[in-house]
Amino acid sequence: MKKIDFYREISKLDKIEKNSIRLEQYSTDIDTAYQFIQFIDYNAGMKGKTVADLGCGNGILGISAALLGAEKVDLYDIDEKAVYAAKQNIETLKVKNANAICIDLFDIKKKYDIVVSNPPFGFQSSFNLNAFIKKTTSISDNVFFIYKDNQEIRKITENTGFSIYKIRDIKLEKTLPFHKKSYYSLPVVIVYKTTKNI
Repeated sequence: MKKIDFYREISKLDKIEKNSIRLEQYSTDIDTAYQFIQFIDYNAGMKGKTVADLGCGNGILGISAALLGAEKVDLYDIDEKAVYAAKQNIETLKVKNANAICIDLFDIKKKYDIVVSNPPFGFQSSFNLNAFIKKTTSISDNVFFIYKDNQEIRKITENTGFSIYKIRDIKLEKTLPFHKKSYYSLPVVIVYKTTKNI
């Protein structure tokens, strides 16, 4: 899919009606989504793969995977408002091979070719990154997620066999009541582990 076509389609997505502070819900911007999905496609190949989007929010990453040729995409979120938004966006873009499911990611039993995620960064929540990594690797051998660039994530990756790829700063829009600026820029990395032969 050409970049211009990707941007045109993804720009049609609606956001979650009301973001949760507890769940650290913020929208992944289109630039970051494009960089992320292209990186995954280059390193693991998206076409014909089964994909799980964990903590899908409005579905931008899972829907992007479907647009790039994934065979089947399941979008998971614990928040009903997020799942509703993802379902609406799947319908808006007429994506036939994607489904949004309301469930805690730790209750997922299925296996997938690829896991994608933009999980909470731990600013407003007690998000357990180590437990998250353990769960993702039980679901798939090919895991890709976006995370804030700091010493903690670099140390964790050293201990878990994950790699890091630096991308352009993520643009966080004003989505929560305490945000004062219209958007914030935050240095992020793609954290990934792949067999490269799926």
